[in-house]
Amino acid sequence: MRLVACLMIVLIASAARGNVLPIITNVSAERTGESISIRYDVTDPDGHDLAVVLIVPGTELRFEAPGDGVTGDLGPGVTSGVGREITIDAGAVALPDPLVPRLLAHDGRGYGSEMIAVASTTGPDFLIGRYEITNEEFAAFVRADGYEFMEYWVVDDGSIEIEETGWNYCGSFHWAAPRHWDLTVEPPWSADLKSPRPDTPVLGLSWFEAYAYCRWSGRRLPIGSEWREAAGVLRSVYPWGDEPLEGTRVPRYDLANVRFDYKGYNYDGLTTDGFEYAAPVGSFSPRGDSPLGLADAIGNVWEWCQDPVAVVEHATYSCATRLLIGGSWATGIPDLEKEPKDLCPLYRPDTAGFRCCMLAR
Repeated sequence: MRLVACLMIVLIASAARGNVLPIITNVSAERTGESISIRYDVTDPDGHDLAVVLIVPGTELRFEAPGDGVTGDLGPGVTSGVGREITIDAGAVALPDPLVPRLLAHDGRGYGSEMIAVASTTGPDFLIGRYEITNEEFAAFVRADGYEFMEYWVVDDGSIEIEETGWNYCGSFHWAAPRHWDLTVEPPWSADLKSPRPDTPVLGLSWFEAYAYCRWSGRRLPIGSEWREAAGVLRSVYPWGDEPLEGTRVPRYDLANVRFDYKGYNYDGLTTDGFEYAAPVGSFSPRGDSPLGLADAIGNVWEWCQDPVAVVEHATYSCATRLLIGGSWATGIPDLEKEPKDLCPLYRPDTAGFRCCMLAR
């Protein structure tokens, strides 16, 4: 099944400008004595050799090449295939237990991260990003002049009347990067005080910017029903089950990055879960993951989805609002069980990001 799923991915059509970022699937970690084996499948539909990076969420560990107790299919020169393996000497490298590795594969254009294969019960099978798109991943789109090519911004699915709307507003508002980035410093995301790290989710994005990134990367935004299926919330209240985060039981501060002591706009007790604002993706894995392994579905950032929700008339323009789902670092406990919300796609909130999706053909 793993081999079939991986090979099927190769048939996915290329996006605009003829490139699809690498796809990583079936990541697992197994400890045997003092050795930890990380296995994964990786493919690049365009046939590029890849540079694979290993990140350990919850730590500062990042491995970009073999060495220091780490060997195997890591660093530059990794080719597409199944059963790729990285071995870590646990005696030489201090690792959390359980270990949930996060892998990135660079094809010379941008990072492709882990995707989860979903055998859908409600529609076509699909792949969805295990993690929200991070600053580091989005930076490749900025450096590739993604804000300069109209083809990424054209919304041609029939959901809006004027397909170039996002492109027109990108020019009108002089968008060149996410809202709080500073392109005069390096790294530019360090200027975003609510998400200042390479592994925290990119924030301050309009729906159109999230859409353009997905199109550039050979992916798309998830449909709300796909997101819900991957998040496990079609069968339970939360990805981890039906128990709330607080109530008669001791609050589970280790499940999601949400606001436990939310009091209007006056935040007290900010860091109950360890994070004042956005947390590095995967910080609550595997405890807060869905049964399929979707990370950070609840909290951290609201996630833009593909779905148009309603048309709102403004003074100078009409706005087809888009679905936001999952809650954020600023969402209070009482609001977690409410229905998702929708927002004008031009808004660039500090609490919204996204993850990518694609059909498995």
